[in-house]
Amino acid sequence: MFVTDYSMSSAELAIAAEERGFESMWIPEHSHIPTSRISPFPGGGDLPQMYYDVFDPFAALASAAAVTQKVKLVQQSIKNHLPCLFVFLSISIL
Repeated sequence: MFVTDYSMSSAELAIAAEERGFESMWIPEHSHIPTSRISPFPGGGDLPQMYYDVFDPFAALASAAAVTQKVKLVQQSIKNHLPCLFVFLSISIL
């Protein structure tokens, strides 16, 4: 789920996932959006607003971690981060 200011919060989603017995919760990111939209969106039409508005995945996962015990919290698209930045951000929330 794209966590935005108009979606369910990551904490609410994590609680709901854990209550329903889900094993994991995945949070996407989309930090690299070109200012020029020359390439078409694969789904057709304009790029959905949620791609522009998605929260930082580490903040969203930290919020989810604070309210859950069992559900595994996963960030998608790790490849978009520089390895040293990823390590720094990961360590800062542990």
